[in-house]
Amino acid sequence: MNTGRLRRAAVCAKAVFLLAVCGMILVWTGAAQAAWRLRILPAACAAGERVMLKEIAVPDPGFPEDAWAILGATALWAAPAPGQSSIVSQAELPGALRAHLREAPVEYQLPTQLLVRRGGRIMYRPELENLVVDFLTPHLAGLPGQASVAGVETPEYLFFGENDRVVVELAGSGATVGAGPVDLRLAVTEPDGRAASKVVARAVVSLMARVAVARRPVNPRDGVLTPELVSFEKRNVAGLKGAPWDGSGAVRLVRGMGQGQIVLADDVEPMPLVQKGDKVTLVYEGGRVRLAVDGLAESDGVPGGPVTVRNLQSERKVTGSVRDKNTVVISANGPKRYQP
Repeated sequence: MNTGRLRRAAVCAKAVFLLAVCGMILVWTGAAQAAWRLRILPAACAAGERVMLKEIAVPDPGFPEDAWAILGATALWAAPAPGQSSIVSQAELPGALRAHLREAPVEYQLPTQLLVRRGGRIMYRPELENLVVDFLTPHLAGLPGQASVAGVETPEYLFFGENDRVVVELAGSGATVGAGPVDLRLAVTEPDGRAASKVVARAVVSLMARVAVARRPVNPRDGVLTPELVSFEKRNVAGLKGAPWDGSGAVRLVRGMGQGQIVLADDVEPMPLVQKGDKVTLVYEGGRVRLAVDGLAESDGVPGGPVTVRNLQSERKVTGSVRDKNTVVISANGPKRYQP
């Protein structure tokens, strides 16, 4: 007798469930003519012996919460054995879903395949990206300028054990966080601290700083870099092939540069005190003898640095050191004559 009552109760419960679903379908049919949409995930974990709809699908905005509470509890096909995985292809998914959801007014956004794993947990790309950003943020505080994470590349999903944890670490010993690409690993660690697996990830750090930028095409003949030639603007310096010029000193370019290009420290050199083509006084000094003749600079020279000068009397070329912008000195123990 008790058994009969239990059977009747089960039948009644099932009937109530079906009536609730049918009632919601009727309400939906009268209110709109477009189906609800579900996005089927590319991978999921199944907790029990059967895959549940809420484990593999996410409702689009506008899907009624009460409808999803009922529909999401629908048991689908058999889950794989504990710790094992199974794959349902995109071609197989519509039939597998309809076999259990039947006439439910639902449309699906399907992945290329669905990978179901029995047990454990899963993290999807947005969660993995947040982990990377949280890891990098403290490292950015030590960078000059305004640093931020401009992009993150992670796997689409990551499976791990129920009690495992996922941590982010720098790839390679001695690696540091700087502007530009940063190579990382997503490490899955077991409760005892052992590494279960490691997956490659990557981030790009943007670093905004004020740097010198060419206002127009500039070349070495333009001389000292002045505000008429360069301006200081805030630019992303990540990925630069060298350190930006800091704006100090009287310098000129060592090579031509196009408009809008960032001036690097390697792009400049101290402005020569004597430049090729300048007329100078060539002074020979030795003991009590001092001789001065007119000369023509054949190269550039910085203060105290070497410069080649042509003696305008003898037409011979010699190398001396720059004393000032008008004087080049050759001492008795100085360099030998330059042979053209």
